[in-house]
Parts: sequence; C-alpha cells; structure tokens
Amino acid sequence: MVSHANAIIDKMSGAEYPDLSFEFVYKLTNESERGAVLIGTSKVEIYLERLIERVLPSKQKKYKDRLFNYPGPLSSFSGKIELAYAFRIIDEKLYKSLNKLREIRNLAAHSSDSFFLKKHREKLDIIYSFEVGFNIVVHELAHENLIKWEKININDILVEKNLLDYKVETLWSEIILNPEINDSIGEQLIIWELAFGLTFLCLKIQVVIDEYTFDYGSMLTWNDILGRRNE
Repeated sequence: MVSHANAIIDKMSGAEYPDLSFEFVYKLTNESERGAVLIGTSKVEIYLERLIERVLPSKQKKYKDRLFNYPGPLSSFSGKIELAYAFRIIDEKLYKSLNKLREIRNLAAHSSDSFFLKKHREKLDIIYSFEVGFNIVVHELAHENLIKWEKININDILVEKNLLDYKVETLWSEIILNPEINDSIGEQLIIWELAFGLTFLCLKIQVVIDEYTFDYGSMLTWNDILGRRNE
C-alpha cells in the first residue's frame, strides 16, 4: 500500500486547505478535552462526507439530502464509515482509525462523567495509526509545537516584565526542572496530539479524495468505471 504520509504533512504546511492549518490545531488545543473531541470529530465527518460525495452517481442536492440528512442511511458518522469501507473507498487502517474516533466521540458526547483523554490512550494510538508509524509522527510534532508555544509564552512574560536580558532558554531550563510544570506539559501534550492527529486525519481523507480524479459521470457501475479505465 502506498504511504500518504508525506502528502498529508505537505498539505498541512501549504495554504490549499486553510481550515486544516496550524491555526485549527491551536484552536482545538484551547478547547476542553471533551470539546476538542466533539469539534475535531465533526470536522473529520465533514471530510468523510466529501469523500463519499465524490463517488456518488448524482450530485443533485435533493439526492444528497436524502442520503445524508436524518433519517437517511448516511446521516450518522457510523453509516458513513461503514459505507466507505464496504465499497472499498477507504482502506482497513483508515476504517479502524475512524471507528476508534467514533467510539471516543460517543463517550465524550454521551457520558455525564468527567471526560479525560488519558483514559483512552490505546484508542487514541489507533486513531493516529491511519498510516504506518504515523502515531509517532503525531507525537513528535505535537511535542515539538507544544514546547515552542510554551517558550513563546515565556518570552511574552519576559517582555511584559521588561526582562529582555534574561534568555528564554535559560528560564525554560529552570522551569522544566519543576515536577509540577513537567506534569502540566504531559497533560497538555495529549490534547496537542489529538489536535494534530485529527487535523492529519482530515488531510488523509483529503488525499484520498484527490486520488479520485476520474470523471465518474452519472449512473455508472464499478464495472463501467473499471472498463473505461482499461480502455
């Protein structure tokens, strides 16, 4: 299977999809853990719907509304996931990733108890594994950017207190030795990973959308489509 890892990262760095930029990542990190899951999952579902729309036999609004609006067969996140996998639009890794996200979304949406991402680390790891080794990519980028963000905050404090002669790196070295600060960074890291992971998940789906460049026309079956490709 061809890896999409480089294409996913390139798309985030570019300006082609402004709703999936670092700005969206930072927006999610400022939400509660429950809020970040709900908002992030909603964004993923939008992209999954766009992927399914790409292969529909009709683009008429009435037809799409009948499928995607309640009680249509594709009105739920689960329905979209199952159809996309059943009809070979997405691969097994992405299927498993989306289903684990659906499970966590349901827990966040329907549980009256306090919601903590750290209780679901194994599920989160599966969500980020839609490409081989991509969970590691998500962790490293989240950690790198969290530290950058913390250092920017330190610099702002130094400017505010007119302590510009005090180096950010020196102050950071002192702060990071504090066990409470280390624990705080560890707690923040999990939501930064979620923010990067769900942004990359949307971009993964967009990469798949981009691969469906063939003009499917109206009312073609897969046999028709494959026959035209082989001509």
